[in-house]
Amino acid sequence: MVKMTDSTYTGKYGSLRAMATSLLSTGFYEQASGKSPEEILKMLSETRYRKQIDELSQLYQMPDLFEAVINATMAKSLQEAYIAMPPLAQPFVMAYISKWDIENIKVVLSSKTMGYELTDTSHFMLAVKNPVGILAGSISKPDYANLLAQKDVVSVVNYLAKFGYGTVLMSHIDDYAKNGSLAPMLTELGFYYYTHLAESLRFYKGDEGPVYEYVIAMIDAENVLNAAKAAYSGVQDIQQYVIKGGSISASQIAEAVNGKASEALSKLLGDGAQDSLSRYITAGKLSELEAVLKRSLYKRFMPTFSSSSQSLSYIMSYILRLEAERDALRALLLQGYYGIKADFALYAHNEAVKQNGS
Repeated sequence: MVKMTDSTYTGKYGSLRAMATSLLSTGFYEQASGKSPEEILKMLSETRYRKQIDELSQLYQMPDLFEAVINATMAKSLQEAYIAMPPLAQPFVMAYISKWDIENIKVVLSSKTMGYELTDTSHFMLAVKNPVGILAGSISKPDYANLLAQKDVVSVVNYLAKFGYGTVLMSHIDDYAKNGSLAPMLTELGFYYYTHLAESLRFYKGDEGPVYEYVIAMIDAENVLNAAKAAYSGVQDIQQYVIKGGSISASQIAEAVNGKASEALSKLLGDGAQDSLSRYITAGKLSELEAVLKRSLYKRFMPTFSSSSQSLSYIMSYILRLEAERDALRALLLQGYYGIKADFALYAHNEAVKQNGS
């Protein structure tokens, strides 16, 4: 692949570098370890989180306040980064962060299937607490409110027809009506997301090699996760859940799910990959498998991304660090309030960030 310098990064790159200095440091997490969520929130009030804390403390009580603050701060940081980045990078970044639209649609569809009311769903839905969805795609905050107001899954899909997502979902309406399963719809959303993501990168003219490799690895990770879920649910033909475009073949993933370790899977997940996969399939430990996948991708690509200059790779390093920061804080919240082990909190400031970050 031929390297090309995108001259539009001149100046823009410096802005993103400056923004990165406001991200939480390793020292913050070391000080926060063992503290209560209230104490951590007080610590956050001395950082860029202060504005959101002041605004949202009038609307929420703990622990909702904590999560609302970290969501809103990430949304604001994403918006600022999007404005600061070169125009040529924006289509890919827009496609990448449209995953929040995808996740929110999944939440809405699931809530309708389980009969949750608006008040039940709004507590968990990211876009209701902050406008990530407005930045992430064509679905605005009012549209999300309208989606939640729909009476059932079919109504939600019909409402989404005016967006790209609706067209994708419409083909599975009949199947849902027959068996009541959302699985085909949710899988199709994943197919749509990764296909769109790869296509958006195809039109970017610059040094996108590492980012292209990252997209391929993301597809591999999603395929492993989908196949593991299918196997845990007793589905025999797990290859139907494999998205095209990854480096690990459908047959290799099927073999891994059936207990046969592969070099390709070890490269993706690292040491202990097969053990994590097997534990999920037998015991349903989804959070552990998701954590392993996230941690592996982060550790593998962050050194390259964060050491890059004037490139799409550096932009991705900043976005990944924003996501990692949010994940780490959420993990600390879950640990402090619910006693759930923060097993992946430290990946937000692992060696990749210590060596290359602020």
